[in-house]
Amino acid sequence: MWSSPDKKGYAQSPTRDNVVQNYRNKGVEQPNRFRDPVFALLFISMIIATVVTSIMYGPEVGEVDGDEANGWLVVAAIQGVTAIILGLLSLSFMIAFAESLIQITLIGSIILCFVASGIMFVEGLVGGGVIWLMIGLISCLYSYCVWHRIPFAAATLKTGLTAVKSNLGLMVCAIVSLFVAFGWTIWWVVNYLGIAYQENGGNDGDASGLNGGIVFALLICFYWAHQVISNVVHVTVAGTVGTWWFNPLAASSCCSTGVTSSLKRATTFSFGSICLGSLLVAILNALRAMVHSARYADDGIIVCIADCILGCLESIMEYFNRWAFIYCGLYGYSFMEAGKNVIRLFKARGWTMIINDDLVGNVLAFQSLGVGAICGGVGLLANEINPQWFDADGNDENNGDIDIKWIIFFIGLLIGALFSSIMFNVVQSAVDTTVVCFAEAPVDFQRNYPDLYDQMSESWLKCFPGLWSGEESLVATGVQPNTDNVRTANV
Repeated sequence: MWSSPDKKGYAQSPTRDNVVQNYRNKGVEQPNRFRDPVFALLFISMIIATVVTSIMYGPEVGEVDGDEANGWLVVAAIQGVTAIILGLLSLSFMIAFAESLIQITLIGSIILCFVASGIMFVEGLVGGGVIWLMIGLISCLYSYCVWHRIPFAAATLKTGLTAVKSNLGLMVCAIVSLFVAFGWTIWWVVNYLGIAYQENGGNDGDASGLNGGIVFALLICFYWAHQVISNVVHVTVAGTVGTWWFNPLAASSCCSTGVTSSLKRATTFSFGSICLGSLLVAILNALRAMVHSARYADDGIIVCIADCILGCLESIMEYFNRWAFIYCGLYGYSFMEAGKNVIRLFKARGWTMIINDDLVGNVLAFQSLGVGAICGGVGLLANEINPQWFDADGNDENNGDIDIKWIIFFIGLLIGALFSSIMFNVVQSAVDTTVVCFAEAPVDFQRNYPDLYDQMSESWLKCFPGLWSGEESLVATGVQPNTDNVRTANV
């Protein structure tokens, strides 16, 4: 029957000597057909409408000084390349020091809070000092409560990073998505200003008189496209990591079959599901943006409550999408089917409370800030080497040089943090998929990656010993591994 307890009363660790079992309702590969196609057609129609209106109403873009613009572009390109190189190098670094990085992140966040509190008190800002002090104390309590979970978080991070390193084409997808998102933002701004210009009778694109319905529709278009771009990458990563998990030979190179077939599925058969989930979040994003705008005119209690409620709904929906899209990428389920299946999986395994801890996300956020700071420093170095890049006339007068240095640093910080966060989002998606696959199919993991399996299972036993047993435990005796439905690359 189930695994027998050891002397301490805990279930035995499912190492190579034990027999593990997959989740009884494990997902199965769905036939290739378009899921939620109506929403895909609706999204494409929105893109076409945006292109048409921007062509009809888009204002002309003014000219800028060519030499100065080129200088900024050169340095921005240098900072972007630096961010990409540092992001790739950090993959191996995080694999080697996963557990230490999580510990450093928790301790570092506490130190920063207390430092901020001390600065506030020294400056006489007692209210701010008290707030930061409370945040620091709460961070101490949080760290104490989750410290025992660090080994498992480190093991999942290492496994996810290993999958990404085996399929670096995922990073290419992420970087391309960044430029697509940037292009969409520029196109949307041109469209927005053009419509505002026409609606206000040529008043230089003043948006203050725009009809609220038009603004709301434009905001939905803006957020919807960005959500779709991000989630296409997320689903692609989930599909690739799933292929790596179940069929290693199909996902073991930069542009492996696992990467290309998963990208194909995300942009075709599962695209409608991505559009549906993204639309729900986009509507909440747009509503919240409208509420934020209303707060400038009336910062009353009702507006504040509405903002808070929308913020909570937005977070819940994004959290739901994060896990539902993994099932879309793994097996090709529709959006609603994927959401039901992943919730049922975690409830059956008893893991609902585990996925609420975002220890890995905290590490990736700190890494992004570190990369951003280095890129800012690279920009300052470029300014020292060739100041003319930032001054077309070669003038360096008054205190302008001090101001430009701050601008250069913060632009580098933004570029570095943005590029690295896009890349690290791939890692986060890989880690999330690892958690789902470990809950659903430990048999395949043990067979294909025994060393990584031992690390995850042993760390799991230390962190959550009570969850090895029960109706849907990971380990059983007298049960042979089920090798049915071994996943192949999507074709």
